[in-house]
Amino acid sequence: MTILDELWDKVPAALRLARISLAGLPAEYAGAFTRSRTHGFTIDLSALPQTLQRELSWCMFRIIGRGGKITVGNMAIFTRWLGVIIADSPPAVRSLTDLGPGEWLRRFSLAMQRHRGHLPASSTVENFRQHLLSCFRLLWNAYDPRPWWQHEVWDPVIDPRIVLRQHEPCGRRAAHFDGIVTGWLRAGMQWHCRVSLETGAMTWTTVLGRISGMRVFDQFCRDRQITSPRLADDPAQVRALMLDYLSHVRSLAVSTNRSSKGQPLSPSRLIGLMAHPEQFYAFMHDNRDAAAVALAEPGWRQLGMEHLVFFRPGERPRRQLRATIELDVIDDAALSQIMNGIGVLGAPESEGGLGDEQAMRILLLLALTGRRLNEICMLDRDPLHALPAAAANGADPGPGAFVARLRYQQTKIEGSPDTILVDAEVVAVIRAQQEWAARHFAARGAVGRVPRYLFLAEKVNRNGDRPYPGQCLRDRLNALVARLDIRDAAGRVVDFNRTHRFRHTKVICTASAA
Repeated sequence: MTILDELWDKVPAALRLARISLAGLPAEYAGAFTRSRTHGFTIDLSALPQTLQRELSWCMFRIIGRGGKITVGNMAIFTRWLGVIIADSPPAVRSLTDLGPGEWLRRFSLAMQRHRGHLPASSTVENFRQHLLSCFRLLWNAYDPRPWWQHEVWDPVIDPRIVLRQHEPCGRRAAHFDGIVTGWLRAGMQWHCRVSLETGAMTWTTVLGRISGMRVFDQFCRDRQITSPRLADDPAQVRALMLDYLSHVRSLAVSTNRSSKGQPLSPSRLIGLMAHPEQFYAFMHDNRDAAAVALAEPGWRQLGMEHLVFFRPGERPRRQLRATIELDVIDDAALSQIMNGIGVLGAPESEGGLGDEQAMRILLLLALTGRRLNEICMLDRDPLHALPAAAANGADPGPGAFVARLRYQQTKIEGSPDTILVDAEVVAVIRAQQEWAARHFAARGAVGRVPRYLFLAEKVNRNGDRPYPGQCLRDRLNALVARLDIRDAAGRVVDFNRTHRFRHTKVICTASAA
């Protein structure tokens, strides 16, 4: 049995059709397929080779299964142009993976020019590209016969074999080992990250950071044409090489942040670029025999004491401590503007608002509790536990009195407390969000569905198992700042990209009250 046969066996009968009609779908898929405003009700796969028909049917099944939706008209256009490209492009293409994404896009533009007399608009190309990549990534992962950890891209969204914490803030982000070009280093990193994830030594968030840092070390190795995990034949040369690496990272400048582009790297970034290769090599030294066997690379077995520690304490930059917390705290003037204008976040766009009730309530909870952004976004659907005294009393506890315990996901510091006491105002915000979620699912034909999280992602979340993304809130807050021109007492525009400011503000206010 081929891999495609195994995939096809998983596809339900309702999706094993050459023509998938919105009108003929069973009730369980009613909310998974939607009709666009300008296009029809049917996805016609009949002009495609059977292999490609089955691939696309399986891809739609997988997209639906993980909470996504299929817009019938857009998918119909995508499949129709696939048929045109295949008819125009001998030799015959049978599988979506017979061509790379870049070649599919090139042939799409040529087909549009040939049949319509003009190149496709940028929006048309983007629509085709999104559908292509969505299906291509699923198939590329499914068809790869290697163990999952040897794949160049690890995507937890499409590969359940990847080990994640129960609540992983970065669980939607893929890890791109293909950015590490040196073969022995990339293979070593893949094995290191796989073992560390499975043993709990690293989290997914740490893996993403390590890959980012090791790309710099990879470039350094390529520039010096280092071909062995030993780095150098003479142990004394390893120390000299790593001092050269230290000089290299100190010479780097910021390249991604627009406001600080061209400036020297921060001490925190320098410390990370030094720590990642050092910690990686310490792990590989301790596991050198197993690594040599797993990777079929005898060079790992030859690691010595010189690979355990690359840098001495005095060579590491010192983290800069802020002389003042002024910029970390939202002052009274700015906080007053935020609270007075918070309704703009939730008000409908037709009334001049930003139309995001969830963002409004998340912001309220950030201000009222002082918790981290991820801790609020990833709250369970029902995160409250009533206090025994409050439940037994039944009387009005009065403003500010603690009435419940709020449980949150502690993903920052393992073993730290994961509950706080909260008052009736926090409870009211949470109850309002629960009611909103019930209305949200009812409006989409899923009455009674109980989501996993209190605050919900709006895209690819038909099952309610994805939390509201933190970046989405930052975007909403930046829009709120621009709309209301929120400034502190010194006239500075409030920076909401650092959402920890609510946490610091809450701490200061609590300390002042005490």
